[in-house]
Amino acid sequence: MTGGSGGVPCEPLVYAVLGDPVSHSLSPTIHNAAFRAMGRSAVYLARRVTAEECGPVLRSLALAGGGGNVTVPHKEEVLPFLDRRTEAVEVTGACNTFWAEEGAVWGDNTDVEGFRGTWERATAGLRGGVEVLVLGAGGAARAVLFALLETPAPRRITLWNRTEARARALVDHFGGGGIELLHHYAGTAPEVVVNATSAGLDGRTVPIDLSRLGAPPRQVIDLVYGSEPTPLCGHALALGAVAVDGLEMLVRQAEASQVRWFGEPPPRGVMARAIG
Repeated sequence: MTGGSGGVPCEPLVYAVLGDPVSHSLSPTIHNAAFRAMGRSAVYLARRVTAEECGPVLRSLALAGGGGNVTVPHKEEVLPFLDRRTEAVEVTGACNTFWAEEGAVWGDNTDVEGFRGTWERATAGLRGGVEVLVLGAGGAARAVLFALLETPAPRRITLWNRTEARARALVDHFGGGGIELLHHYAGTAPEVVVNATSAGLDGRTVPIDLSRLGAPPRQVIDLVYGSEPTPLCGHALALGAVAVDGLEMLVRQAEASQVRWFGEPPPRGVMARAIG
């Protein structure tokens, strides 16, 4: 699959991350580093768009030969603007990567691939199946749950969201099998907590109070990232848990996005070094 791997154009092909907010995004940094390393005539931008603007902008970028990514809160809303969807999009009901082939706009969900790699590395030291608590019910949570349902590692997957109706709808979306909806997270004792909400982007908010769990988690995976440890990671570390933020997943899903656009990944490590 490729959205812009032809001859060198007169003007750079434009790729962008579409969302609201996007000013914090490191996607332009890592993608432009990959473009330079590969000698591509392309530029990657961050564009803040409303829900109404996102779909039309997505199609315009893709059909002009570029592509990009979709972030919160538009990953579900852009589906009607896609002509073709990969299995990951069909199953999760969310899209984070787009491009065009032969006049058709494609959408994929490379968050699934990105989280799977992060999960496997982060939980490599945990023996046997683990209980995991997933926080959130948006596009990121959909990718996390799809990845977890495909891996044999968790023995129990639980889901909690501030708005229970949205969490219930997400459980129903996956057919209910393998995912348990929690009415209250307090008193539960998951070994791993995954934050798939946007809480923490402001540098202050935590999605849950980890001290209200029945026991501190052994591992926290926060999909949020920043220049400092996220509020949830800081909270986890204070309780003695191992914590990783979303930078690794950001790089993994971005590398997968470039494969969709150009048919090959960027040089190994070039994206990670750009933010390291």
